[in-house]
Amino acid sequence: LGPKLAGCCRGQASNCSCHARGAGSRRWSSFVDDLALIMMFTFGRCCCAQRDVGDEQVFGNSPLEVPTNELAPALPAERKTLHVPPDFSIRSVDSAASSGSGYVSLNEEQKAREMTKLQHMIRDFVMEFLQGVFLDAVLEDGSLVPCRCLMDSKLSVLMLQVHSTTRTIDLTNIQEICSGKELRDLRVSTPLDDLCVTLVMADDQCVSFKFSDVQGREHFATCMKVLRLALD
Repeated sequence: LGPKLAGCCRGQASNCSCHARGAGSRRWSSFVDDLALIMMFTFGRCCCAQRDVGDEQVFGNSPLEVPTNELAPALPAERKTLHVPPDFSIRSVDSAASSGSGYVSLNEEQKAREMTKLQHMIRDFVMEFLQGVFLDAVLEDGSLVPCRCLMDSKLSVLMLQVHSTTRTIDLTNIQEICSGKELRDLRVSTPLDDLCVTLVMADDQCVSFKFSDVQGREHFATCMKVLRLALD
């Protein structure tokens, strides 16, 4: 990808509201868990054995270059960006700033409404990623590069495409998804700010994306957490 994408090593990242086992104390995490369970049945899951990714170096020094036409269609002339629903509301602008357990008290009707809204949001997010959307990936020097992101039909592989190079990430290899002030718990060599979201892989490799506002950041982070949890 030319300049290497962000690399990181995990510091106190266990505080990130990313994985099911690490999100229990976060505001709205119960919605993420419940919705992930629903999505498992809504979209279905493949029972085929996953390929071995134990030695995968997603953003290593010798990146694997995959011909574009094998995984993804050629880059389109129009760069489609991720759409944030106009009614998307941030219940917790930054989960790291919440005090105590931070759970919001909702009655059953309100909870059902929120679940329906989130289901629609995830469906739209999936449809966009199946077609491919452009996000700003953060390089090690802090600069941004347009990166086309798309998923396979099984929603198990995330493909990142910059120019003629495509790299793949198995979603099951994503251990943590950190955003906002949660990034302070990561020891990273890349300058990140509160508008960034970082995907941390099992081998401590990572990739970060920067968004134009907090709504865009939280929309991406929430949807990715749901899709990741649905694979557990």
